[in-house]
Parts: sequence; structure tokens; C-alpha cells
Amino acid sequence: MITIELLRSCCLPVLLYAMESLLPRVCDINGLNNCINIAVAKIFKVSFNNVDFIRQMTGLTSLHVLVAEKRSRFFSKLHQSTLFRSLMPLLYNRIF
Repeated sequence: MITIELLRSCCLPVLLYAMESLLPRVCDINGLNNCINIAVAKIFKVSFNNVDFIRQMTGLTSLHVLVAEKRSRFFSKLHQSTLFRSLMPLLYNRIF
């Protein structure tokens, strides 16, 4: 379980760095999710058939969910920032 915590605390932040500011394609996220699946399979020495169950039991959420949560938090914080509130009318006026 220590290895899973290291995966969660060290590897996931590197894989998801600045993901909320990008528009990753589904195949990009699937590729990153596959990296996690390979790591879990090697840690527990199991076949890929059992990886989803192990990820559920250890709380390793799908990267699709993690990216959506990060993006939601990013836009929520952006919307609450005073800089966003002051710049948005200026950008709107320039566009329209």
C-alpha cells in the first residue's frame, strides 16, 4: 500500500500537471490512464483484468474523473478571482 500512496502522491501530480488549463483529447487521457494501469499491474503482479478492481479498492480514481475535477476547481477559482472579474468586461468589449 505504500507504493500506491507513492504513486498517488508523486506520479499523479506529474501526470496531471497543468492539465486543467489544456484541452486534452480522450485518447490522451486514456494513454495516461493506461500508464497508471500498467503501474498497478506491476505493483500487484496481476493481469490487466484485475486492475480496475484494484484501482477501485485502493481509491485510484480514473484520470477522466480527476481531470474533470481539476478543471472544475480551476474554473471555479478563476471565476472567483478579482482579476478575472475586471478583465472579462474588457475582453468582452474588444470581441464584440
